[in-house]
Amino acid sequence: MSVPPRDVIVIEACVLSLASNVKQPYYLAKAKDWLQNFGTLTFSAIHSSEDTCSDDNLNKQTFNTPVYFNQVAYLDFAQPIDYWQWLQLTKKFEQQQDRLLYKKPAVTLDIDIIAVKCLHQIDNIDQSLDEKGNRFVLFAKSANQWLGIHRRFPLACYDQVGIVDLSKNIDLSFIRSF
Repeated sequence: MSVPPRDVIVIEACVLSLASNVKQPYYLAKAKDWLQNFGTLTFSAIHSSEDTCSDDNLNKQTFNTPVYFNQVAYLDFAQPIDYWQWLQLTKKFEQQQDRLLYKKPAVTLDIDIIAVKCLHQIDNIDQSLDEKGNRFVLFAKSANQWLGIHRRFPLACYDQVGIVDLSKNIDLSFIRSF
């Protein structure tokens, strides 16, 4: 993965999208066990994309693709961590989950970062790029600002359902209103 020059972005919480269409309960449980090592976790219910995505334009599945199970997680880190380090850790963990044994569209585990809560305000965030070269989405300028990962917005239907579910316990209105 090539990474552009980057600023240090220290994060204290994040919202994650988890997905699997191979041994779904097994790999989602492994993700939960691993993520618990980093802090306090809150999960949405697990939803199948078959149940949550009725719009053909939003549901990219085909008849030959196994059904995805999706879940959204809120992780409040026990210790702040650098965004780039966290990104590398999640991608490394994905690869350790037998990803190389399967070819897309089969995915054992996918962990995508939707948004991060920064430990400090980042003054030049409008100039910063994520790992794919996209600008971050700034939800609100504040001492502890939330940044969205641009390519994740607008949210896919399965992430929307998970965010609504998580919002019952955690204020994620800044994401829901975007």
